[in-house]
Amino acid sequence: MPDAVEICALSKSFGKERVLSDISAVFESGMIHGIVGRNGSGKTVLMKCVLGFLRPTGGHVVVLGRRIGRDAEFAPDTGMMIDTPGFIATESGRSNLRWLLGLRGAGDRGRVDEVMRAVGLDPAS
Repeated sequence: MPDAVEICALSKSFGKERVLSDISAVFESGMIHGIVGRNGSGKTVLMKCVLGFLRPTGGHVVVLGRRIGRDAEFAPDTGMMIDTPGFIATESGRSNLRWLLGLRGAGDRGRVDEVMRAVGLDPAS
């Protein structure tokens, strides 16, 4: 299975402030990965570069075989919530997930319960 995300010597500056410096990492497909760091360490900036919301100052990102900014403007076939997730408070978790799947017309909405159970969530709650 090919790598889902490849980050190659990624750097990002805002004016004179260098937020990311020469970051390289590979995230395998089919795995769950986490990025841990203190507040202000650049996690959100890194994820925005991976998704294509920000352009890196140096280096590049490849998502599912497509180089962001060259082969694709935004990361293909991905979904991510950055900062505060927005859910419909009056709906269940199941309903929110089915709604999100429907936005792209992708995925099997019938598998929502199965996937929720796999990560330890109760679809009925």
